[in-house]
Amino acid sequence: MKKRTRRTRKIREGQLFLLFVCLAIALFLLIWHTYGKRPEVSARAAILIDARSGEVIYAKDTDTPYPVASMSKMMTEYLVLEHIRNGALTWEEHVTVSRKAAHTTGASIAIQEGDQLRVRDLFIGMALPSANNAAVALAEHIAGSETEFVRMMNNKARELGLSSYTQFVNATGLTEEATGRNTMMTAADVAALAFHLVNDFPEILDYSAVQAYELEFRDLSVFSTNDMLHSTNPSYHVQGLDGLKTGYTAAAGYCFTGTAARDGKRLISVVMGSPTTEARFMDTKALMSYGYHDSPSLSYYIHRLFSRAQSTWVQIGRLS
Repeated sequence: MKKRTRRTRKIREGQLFLLFVCLAIALFLLIWHTYGKRPEVSARAAILIDARSGEVIYAKDTDTPYPVASMSKMMTEYLVLEHIRNGALTWEEHVTVSRKAAHTTGASIAIQEGDQLRVRDLFIGMALPSANNAAVALAEHIAGSETEFVRMMNNKARELGLSSYTQFVNATGLTEEATGRNTMMTAADVAALAFHLVNDFPEILDYSAVQAYELEFRDLSVFSTNDMLHSTNPSYHVQGLDGLKTGYTAAAGYCFTGTAARDGKRLISVVMGSPTTEARFMDTKALMSYGYHDSPSLSYYIHRLFSRAQSTWVQIGRLS
């Protein structure tokens, strides 16, 4: 009888040991899957940071300079907002569209040489549909010429602590036709610029979160190029996403700087050189899901594991 009891006890102890080993392995795998598995990103460079602390959460080739296309307009936005805050510019101030601005290629709003628009209309035209003619008109109005405005952009880049790799060549992010030059930035620098933009001028989110807007000028309707604002698209939708700036040229590929806020936590993501417009938004969703741990919480998994352990313990007790 005693031998039988000892044998039963050893079997029970072995079963318990095996159970806890399995639980430990399962817990490790769940933690790794939920918190350690890096997202799959098709972009050639990408980064995810905390918008409050600047902590880097994910990084892929963040220190190589690449063309950034219209994401460079975030610096144009920064300088416009800075001039408004300093009183050197007002939202209701009128801007006369120059010949150069009117004939700027690429994305645009329907304006012609000699038209007069308020700064607000031009800013929204630049922020939502990424209008290059609106960006040039603002640059010329602020600095007298786009060339002088570019000097201001590069000076501000140094002031904000961006690396020497960041070099702006125009206010739009377009490839220069005459020289073939592009505005170049690293993913880390793009994220740093977005960090300063949303923290120094949080009102930018009042504009970047808008899907469509009717300008005062001729009641023109403009639409955001940020497809992630359309919550009806489950492939792109990220809860709390409210910005920030798309970009595309043949040299840059499809780019996007995104930002989202949820439960008191704001994140900023950057993807550069995604192969398609859909891929840049899918890459962004993957980064945001990684940053927000968009899966059942760790506490849920632990609770489930220990519930199973308790159930197994009861069954072993009954067997013994």
